[in-house]
Amino acid sequence: MATRIMVVDDELAIGKLLMYQLQGLGYEVNYVSDGMQALRQFALEPPDLVLLDVMMPHISGWEICRQIRACSSTPVIMLTAKGADCDVVTGLNAGADDYITKPFSLAQLQARIQTVMRRSSGMRPTFASVHTPFQRDMQMAALAVRNRAHHEHPVEQPKPAPIAEATKPATRLGPRLREARLSQKLSLHQVERACKIRWEFLQAIEQENFDYVPRSELRRVVRQYCEYLSLDIRDLTERSRSKSATVHAQVMPSLAFAMSLMMLLLAMLVYWYRM
Repeated sequence: MATRIMVVDDELAIGKLLMYQLQGLGYEVNYVSDGMQALRQFALEPPDLVLLDVMMPHISGWEICRQIRACSSTPVIMLTAKGADCDVVTGLNAGADDYITKPFSLAQLQARIQTVMRRSSGMRPTFASVHTPFQRDMQMAALAVRNRAHHEHPVEQPKPAPIAEATKPATRLGPRLREARLSQKLSLHQVERACKIRWEFLQAIEQENFDYVPRSELRRVVRQYCEYLSLDIRDLTERSRSKSATVHAQVMPSLAFAMSLMMLLLAMLVYWYRM
C-alpha cells in the first residue's frame, strides 16, 4: 500500500506543488494549509509521515511537531526557509526526524523520505501505522468502548505531586514565560493579538532564541510580555545582576595586577633608556 503523507504548509502554491509532485512519485498525499486543522486531521486519520512547514499562523510547526511527538512516533520532516543553526536545533529538539531547508530538489526530498521511512520501519507499530480500513475501524471502535467504560466507571486518578514541587518556578526566563502562558490557557496567537507583538517573537523568547528578535525590540517585547502575563521576574534580574557583580569582583583584581605590572615594566624601560 502506498505511503500516506500529510503536507502542512500555509503557502497554497508550495503545498499544492508538493502534493502533485509526491503523488507523481506514487505517494498518497493529503494537503493541509492550517496547523490546527492538521492536528485534527492527524487525530482522525494518522498518516505514515508528516512534511511540516515551520512559519505558519495560529500555531508554529515546532509546536505542531511537539504535539504530534507527545502521542505518536510518526516520522516528521520539517520543510522551511529558516536554515540557521538555532532553527535546525529547535526543530530537531521538538522531535523532528529530519530538517530540509528551502529551496530543495524533489530528488533530495524523496531520498530523505525514504531514509526516514526505513529508519522508522523497525519501530514498534503504533495506531498511526495501521493501514487497512478494517483494522482502523477496529481501533476506533476499541477506543470508543474504552472511553465509554472510563466515563461509566471512572478510574481513581493518582495523587498529584506535592505543591512545593509542582509550583516551583522555572529558573530561566523562557520556560517561566511559557509556563505562565500555558497556566492561563493562552495561545501565542491570542497573546499576539492582545500585545501587538508578532507570535514568532514570543515563541523565540520562550525558547530563548533571543537573536531572532531585533535587538532594538527585545527589551520592550520581554517587558510587555511579562506585564501581560502579570509575571514577576525580579528574582531573575537580581540573579543576573549578582552574577555580573561576582564576575566583576573576580576580574578587577586581575586587571589591577596587570596594570601594576605594566607600570613596573614601563618604569624599567624608562630607567634603561636613561642609562
